[in-house]
Amino acid sequence: MARDVRSLSPHSRLAWGLGCIALGCYPISMALGWLPVDEADVMAPLWVVAMAGLAFVIAGAMILLANHSWANDLLAGVLCLLFGITGTWVSLFSSSEGFSGGSPLLSDESNVMLGRWLFGIGALICFAISAYAFRRAAQSSR
Repeated sequence: MARDVRSLSPHSRLAWGLGCIALGCYPISMALGWLPVDEADVMAPLWVVAMAGLAFVIAGAMILLANHSWANDLLAGVLCLLFGITGTWVSLFSSSEGFSGGSPLLSDESNVMLGRWLFGIGALICFAISAYAFRRAAQSSR
């Protein structure tokens, strides 16, 4: 059963928040070239890798805030916006080789197309949630 982050002790919240921020700093450091990375092993552009790290940093900051303030709503909007941008990139620009699995009843091309559509629909949902979070942040900051 999921627990509300506000029910954590201050020490636990601090540990989880800083842990998420630390995890996010690793891919950001790779994307910025501060850590060596073999680009042949990376399946996405480095800006996508940086956005994934930024998502962890934002989640860590939200854990540290641990309340329903306008700042938390703003960060939630940014987080969902990052998810939407990443989903859009996957649906429109990722290589077909990155898609695997799917239905055995469909051809490989149809499975890739289905995967792209699902990522695109998920991105649109993330953009809608992001708009809601930004609107809520604007209303609660007044």
